[in-house]
Amino acid sequence: MSSVKIVPVGSLVVDSLPFSQAGTAGQAIYVKAQCVRAMVGYLGVINQARLAHVLNAGLGFMPVTLAGEYTDGPQDELAQLKALGIPPGTTVWLDLEGMKAWKADPKMLIQQIEDWAAPIAAAGYVAGLYAGVPQPLTSKELGDLKRITRYWKGQGRQVDRTGALSEPTNGWCMTQMFPSYSMGGVWIDANMVGQDYKGRVPTMVSL
Repeated sequence: MSSVKIVPVGSLVVDSLPFSQAGTAGQAIYVKAQCVRAMVGYLGVINQARLAHVLNAGLGFMPVTLAGEYTDGPQDELAQLKALGIPPGTTVWLDLEGMKAWKADPKMLIQQIEDWAAPIAAAGYVAGLYAGVPQPLTSKELGDLKRITRYWKGQGRQVDRTGALSEPTNGWCMTQMFPSYSMGGVWIDANMVGQDYKGRVPTMVSL
């Protein structure tokens, strides 16, 4: 039976669209053997079989949206979370990156993020934001988001639309490393977990 747990400081977490698309039980077991604590998989792509591979290997799991999903609200994500059996309390990440976000009006973008996060939080999940490259929001704008309570730094140098370095005022609780690489035959990004400035860490579902 699955339960929700915190992801401890210092944990290695991998995220992988290729695993979400076609990962195997053997790959999940190999990943776990590399001292990985959890895997992040993509909602709308990962299915129950591949989620079972992750959990049965002894890995925790966190879901993330595909880029751009903030524009149409969280209905698809909530349906996927229910179909996958992801319990409330798990951190659900919104993927914010790419030229669509970069070119968006910042006020409209902030409202879209809030409109996505509010129903996620109301359903009992922890709403998190993956800030990839490029993303236009300033440190203050990121930190002022009302419903986002976890922040994940993407690969690369984080700068806002003014060219200034961008970090949420409460800090990051997960940081993506450069570069991506293959682990057990599947392409992954490696991430390290740490407390943000409020002492918060992500939460994962695990067996």
